[in-house]
Amino acid sequence: MSYIDFFEFKEHPFRITPDVAFYFTSETHAESFDSLKYFIDSDEGFFTLIGEPGTGKTITLRKFLNELPDDVEYAYILFPSLEPEDMFRAVLEDFGYKIEPGVSKNSLFAGFRDFLTEKKAQGKRILLVIDEAQNLPTATLEELRILSNLETEKEKLIQFVLAGQPELEDKLNSTELRQLKQRITMQTRLNFLSYLELQKYVVFRLSKSSYKGQYPDQKFYKKLEALSGCNPRIINLTMERALMSAFVGQSKFLETKHLDAAAKSLRLEPVKKPSAVSKNSMVYLLTVIIIILVSIITYQINIKNKEIPTEQLVQEKTTQTPEPAPVIKAAEPEPESEPEAVAEDPPVIKAYVIVDVLNLRSAPTTSEKNVIYKLEKGTPVIIKAEVQKWVLVITTDEEHTGWVHRDYILIPE
Repeated sequence: MSYIDFFEFKEHPFRITPDVAFYFTSETHAESFDSLKYFIDSDEGFFTLIGEPGTGKTITLRKFLNELPDDVEYAYILFPSLEPEDMFRAVLEDFGYKIEPGVSKNSLFAGFRDFLTEKKAQGKRILLVIDEAQNLPTATLEELRILSNLETEKEKLIQFVLAGQPELEDKLNSTELRQLKQRITMQTRLNFLSYLELQKYVVFRLSKSSYKGQYPDQKFYKKLEALSGCNPRIINLTMERALMSAFVGQSKFLETKHLDAAAKSLRLEPVKKPSAVSKNSMVYLLTVIIIILVSIITYQINIKNKEIPTEQLVQEKTTQTPEPAPVIKAAEPEPESEPEAVAEDPPVIKAYVIVDVLNLRSAPTTSEKNVIYKLEKGTPVIIKAEVQKWVLVITTDEEHTGWVHRDYILIPE
């Protein structure tokens, strides 16, 4: 008998293979998944998904691919480390494009363009997904940029999703790949779970496997948080060993001692996890800070521009002293001057960017050609108008005006 039989599981609850049936929708996973769905319906060229090992990049990609519309055909490249020409051939083969022996690279490129044009004429959209893209050589990444030049006068013939560890982001920030970086119009990041999400994650996986025992207490979850750092993959490994330890002890109640045994088996040490402040909380905190700063600046401006009239000053001195008022020599009239302009109050902040990079567009469409500026996460903007899901905004420095999608800004109540 295995621990699967002992606990009467119908499925393995904590397998580390990316089974989309066990896809858990945390805040960060939901944001990334929704961004991928928005991307495929747009005319954007490149999308990057960045995350530490174990955060769930592959399972998020698999769920996304499983739910693609019927008119989307895709190639999925895993663990790439190929040189440019080998990578190009692998992509073509994955799309089912027949490669004749001895064909030159230029001929392949021209043939692939015809292939994509034909697919577009059939109403198909083509998507290339590369997982573990941090392993791609710089020259191969540059080759992808060249492939992205395959487009008609009005639309792109192929879209790219690059998923990888933070090293991918470092590589894209290099001078050699600055042209490719400029073409990446959408990107998102997968983070570790919060403590509350960790609890829901464990309950979700146990329930999905038809767990009939008693669920762990808070002490158990606190220890699991310390050991795993809320990394989903490490949670899976630790929970699997904890269940095995409980089975060996013939206990159907998971306790901290079972986590101790798991940690010893996996040689885990408690990790220091960064403070799990939610993104919404950070936005609200930023809002409060900005409001306070605006209030202080406004107050100082008003004080600086406020002057006490001479007649009022003389009257106050006269009423405060019972002695005869001193003779005040009238000042000669001064030439009239233009009234000083009173500084206007700073504009009220209406919304904040909630994705890593948000395109500011000249028109409310997803065409790559109308991108006029890129807004970073947390950037405050002022709303000027709304058209369906598009919002016309202006930056607080009034230097940039354009359209953004409603789903990627937060409007505090």
